Formats: sequence, C-alpha cells, structure tokens
Amino acid sequence: MNDYQIKWTETAIQSLEKIDKDLAQRIFNKVNGISSNPFRYVKRLKAAPLFSLRVGIYRILLSIERNNLVIVVVDVGKRENVYDEL
Repeated sequence: MNDYQIKWTETAIQSLEKIDKDLAQRIFNKVNGISSNPFRYVKRLKAAPLFSLRVGIYRILLSIERNNLVIVVVDVGKRENVYDEL
C-alpha cells in the first residue's frame, strides 16, 4: 500500500509555530506517522467533511483525499477552540 503525501496549509503552519517547540514536534511526528494508514488513527467530524487527529489536548484537522493519496493538514489547535470556525 502506498503512503499518503502530507501537505500543510498556511493556517496549520502558523498555528503550529505558536505552540511550544516540543509539542509542535510531537504533532508533526504524529501526522507523519499516520501516512501509511490514516483511517486507523482519525475520527470523522460530523460538522464538516474533515477528520480529527488527537495529540493530548490538541486536535489536528485533516482533509483526506483517498483518490490522490493526500492528507491536507487544515488546522491545529486546542480542543476547546479548534472547531469554532467550522
């Protein structure tokens, strides 16, 4: 099975830069770690056609394109407010 390619949006990169470096590295590693089988680790959101990946109190919002084998990291944020703009 081919691995998914991971792309980060500008919003996700800016959000990641605001987080503590160690935690940002954990998030980055977690996203890269799901590239071979993302559906094993993510939850589908009910409010939007996106998926959520959990790292502690942070959530990574993902768009997964099955046909193109691409994971787009849409946003990164704390659970309490990352879903507000959906």
